[in-house]
Amino acid sequence: MIIKIINPSNDPYFICLPVYFYTESDSIAKLISFIELILYTFCFYTLSIKLQIYLKFRIFHRNFVILSVPIFGLWYEAILAKLITMAYQLKFLSPGYEIGEHVAMWTQNPKKMLILNSLDGLELLLVAGFLEWHYIFSMIFGSLSVCIERVLASMWIKHYEKNKKLYIPISLTLVTQCLTIAVSFTMFYNHVNIIAANLIWIITCILASIMYFYIKRINEKWLAEMEDPRRKITFTVSQRFQVRENLRAIGFGKRIVYTVMFSLAVIGFGILALFYEIVSPFLLHIGENLMFWNPFGICTVAMFSIPAWKKRYKNAFPTCCQWRLRPSRVDVESMEPMEEFNKRISIETDMYFNQLNESWI
Repeated sequence: MIIKIINPSNDPYFICLPVYFYTESDSIAKLISFIELILYTFCFYTLSIKLQIYLKFRIFHRNFVILSVPIFGLWYEAILAKLITMAYQLKFLSPGYEIGEHVAMWTQNPKKMLILNSLDGLELLLVAGFLEWHYIFSMIFGSLSVCIERVLASMWIKHYEKNKKLYIPISLTLVTQCLTIAVSFTMFYNHVNIIAANLIWIITCILASIMYFYIKRINEKWLAEMEDPRRKITFTVSQRFQVRENLRAIGFGKRIVYTVMFSLAVIGFGILALFYEIVSPFLLHIGENLMFWNPFGICTVAMFSIPAWKKRYKNAFPTCCQWRLRPSRVDVESMEPMEEFNKRISIETDMYFNQLNESWI
């Protein structure tokens, strides 16, 4: 949505909001909003369960957790913005005039803009639009900051786990938020064209992929050296755990980052398709809600990445157990190796705790 403000005493300026208004009958608009609210409620429950499990059963280093939690938690910010927008769409909040249809994010056509002399009555909508921009770029830059943290953990493998190094997540969070707020204001005041806006997430995705392959390669190399009986380097228990944690975090982070980037890519290409009028504006309902429905994909992918999380996550949805066509087959022969594996992990964990004299799990 593009708003053009004409002030006789100053030059006109533009505001770009990632919100959409459609030309639909009241009954259709209310029906769509009702369906959206039901799905948002499920998303709220899903995300809340995910965060509860994620924070209660910490599998990764605290710095990794500090950086990754906002990627999930900022969804509440986005849904608040959506509810404000929905109130304007359903005319529960009204600026005193008809807003009309606005589905263009970037346009030079005055007919597709909302041209005003004053922003009176749209204050909450402006706040909602900025919150959505902030959420979008927090997801983009936040995913990159998680990759950077794992790169640092790999570079400082000798002593990363022995020190809290809280300045790392704090610094990355501050830099990420400063960058996010700056870019959000730039988008808000329509200083970025559609090509540059899409280049932001494309470049970020490329950088995240490069970091992923770097971390994966170097940690797999270290793991091979650790398991080599003829190794010349002595690795401490903390270093062994650090390498395994990095590889586990790589698998976990890869799924999350790719899920986030896929959602953003679909939204980005959807905006391009609308810009060039390739698809019907009605399909924008689906593209717009991909951002608000992402807890279904992100939370499920995250929870199913770790067996301990998966079990508790599935228990939070009792009806899911009824979807199975048949009960799981119990393999008696596989029980003993699994018990031995758990016992070995427990012993190594105790050794690790004794050496570091702290618990980060």
